[in-house]
Amino acid sequence: MSSVTQLQESEAHANIYLSSLNDDRQQVRQSCLSSSSLSSSCSSEHHDSIKDILSNHQKIIFDKAFDQMLTRHFYLIQHEFSSSDRFEGWIYTNKRHRYKIIISYHLSCSCKQFQKNDICKHFLFVLKRIFNVDLYSSDLRLSIMEYHRFTNIELEHIFQGQSRRLCSIVPPLSPLNKKEQLPLTFKRQSIDYNDVCPICFERLLMKNRRLVTCFYSCGKSMHENCMNKWKHVKGKTTTCPLCHKQNQILCQLK
Repeated sequence: MSSVTQLQESEAHANIYLSSLNDDRQQVRQSCLSSSSLSSSCSSEHHDSIKDILSNHQKIIFDKAFDQMLTRHFYLIQHEFSSSDRFEGWIYTNKRHRYKIIISYHLSCSCKQFQKNDICKHFLFVLKRIFNVDLYSSDLRLSIMEYHRFTNIELEHIFQGQSRRLCSIVPPLSPLNKKEQLPLTFKRQSIDYNDVCPICFERLLMKNRRLVTCFYSCGKSMHENCMNKWKHVKGKTTTCPLCHKQNQILCQLK
């Protein structure tokens, strides 16, 4: 059976949903509307305190990194929680660079930009795309740009956002025999508007983004282009990003 049949591509979802950048712009508008409902005195006081602490230079650096994150695509190729309060992730870029990001009490990214400015687009990608953190929060910006650390409460709040986006399907308990022929399920799990690609963490259903599906196991889908990036990095050890089926199955992704 051909690989096209074994791992079916979906049709391009033209004119279905807008890009994730539009989602972010919508979030800004909603954030502004919510802020307007607060009392002007409290809002003014808090804004002034942030303004006094963060310099214009710090604000410019953060906003620049934020803008770069919104206009670029990044791919999570590996991650782990080495402890309940420490996340380590490896990001792959379109220029084939790899960077290690750590989110814990102390923050880091292996790129030169972070070493220089204590902030970078890769670090913000992890916070925004993977953990769905509100990057417009003044408190968050203070923690990053001024204190260069997160508190225990902040980490708990951040890591709560990963429950849906990083939850992997349990891998098989025993390795499969290479000679074993596995039946195709041909069952794609339904896709919700809020579902994200497990590699780039942008919406699955987006204009001109084709999907591929793991029909041998979990039935989950991902962007075709993202899966190609994943295969390039993983090589012969390619597995499904979600159910982690081994290469004798995922070689069908070629």
